[in-house]
Amino acid sequence: MTIDLTPYLSPHGPKFLAIARALSEAIRQGELTPGTRLPPHRQLAETLGVSVQTVSRAYAQAEKMGLVQARVGSGTWINTLDDNRESEYLRASEARPEAALIDLSIAHPVCPPTHHLRFRETLAELAEQASPEVISACRPIAGLPYQRERAGYWLRDRLGVPGDVEERILCNGGAHGLMLAVATVVQHGDVVLTEALTDHGLIALSRTLGFQLRGIAIDAEGVMPDALDTACRRYQPRAVCLTPTQLNPTGATMSEARRDAVAEVLARHGVWLIEDDVQALLEPPGLTPLTARLPRQGFHVTSLTKVTVPGLRAGYLTVPRGQLHHALPRLRATSWMATPLIFELADHWLANGTVETLAREQRALLAERQRLAAHYLSGHDVTSRASSLHVWLALPASWRAEELRQQAEQEGVAITASPPFMVEQTPPPRRVRLSLGAEPDLARLERGLELVARLLNESPPPMLEIVY
Repeated sequence: MTIDLTPYLSPHGPKFLAIARALSEAIRQGELTPGTRLPPHRQLAETLGVSVQTVSRAYAQAEKMGLVQARVGSGTWINTLDDNRESEYLRASEARPEAALIDLSIAHPVCPPTHHLRFRETLAELAEQASPEVISACRPIAGLPYQRERAGYWLRDRLGVPGDVEERILCNGGAHGLMLAVATVVQHGDVVLTEALTDHGLIALSRTLGFQLRGIAIDAEGVMPDALDTACRRYQPRAVCLTPTQLNPTGATMSEARRDAVAEVLARHGVWLIEDDVQALLEPPGLTPLTARLPRQGFHVTSLTKVTVPGLRAGYLTVPRGQLHHALPRLRATSWMATPLIFELADHWLANGTVETLAREQRALLAERQRLAAHYLSGHDVTSRASSLHVWLALPASWRAEELRQQAEQEGVAITASPPFMVEQTPPPRRVRLSLGAEPDLARLERGLELVARLLNESPPPMLEIVY
């Protein structure tokens, strides 16, 4: 094919890098779309008046940037959002020794030494007090009755999630609960709607279960009701998966008025709602879940992972009345039952108020880190919440997100670019996510933020390929 990159070419820097960046800009502006085959090396070289070697280096650079994919015998193609990007995201923390790399890449609660102490003390108490059922349980599949009952009271009284104990399922973390909810009502090939930018776990789940995931336009409060209504009429989806509280990666949180409007659209279309509410405790009490407005068509998923300790994979799934017998076979097939010992600890913390104490502490710890981020990133466009796990940072025109990610990693800081969160195969936003909780040491966090701020105020290195 013939493509015209001249409007996007910069006269500065090496020619191969200018061509790679021109490809990036053409993709960003929609001139080149995913799945497009690029011209052969020699053809593009003649068009641009450069050597074949220069085009070869440009294509190689573009492939390193995640823009294109070279296929043996087939040519070079504009990349799609596939499992390779997901795998790269999951491997990011392994790129360097943990002690050397400052980790701003993963959504992780702050875990000071006091959290570890609480965890050890509770394990010691459970060693003396735990019911024999905890180690001998093989049924019921949905969880031990007293653990489900206490969880049900907490879900109703603290989070406002409707439902009886028979509609509560204990699962191994929020990701497991999300998978169970989707698998209960969605079949292979069905259309599921979600935010245009959403948690990478749902994107990976769509590939695993084979449903079609479509993105809905979002703003500062998350999904836009008019866009949701249009998408429901256009796609006739089987379900809509939404994160109304602290959407990952943008942090968007719906007001009560927005929640009312979104629920009205869903009710009118009669579509299943699957609400991902794992960030709920990072906000002070007061927000009412979408599920409370749609109890007969809403699945609610939450967990304790984001506000206590990450290893406490205690997830809670509330299903609409009449759906338990559909959800339980999926639970049995994926894990038989949630780990009773984990829920014994969670039950203990729910009973004695530790969960709420840790949630308050987590909000305070994150607020302190958000203030640090605001200080170091002053003058830049930053989207965040006062108690969010991360910030969503817009980049100056000189930087592309993937370039900044790679350069930051080269200098010892792991951050996350936008592609893992993108539902549609569109040009990625010029933004990165900086997570603030994974580094327990504030001094290391400050060094990481300072380095990112310095990079933002510099131009990308002319030979950026050396970071690969």
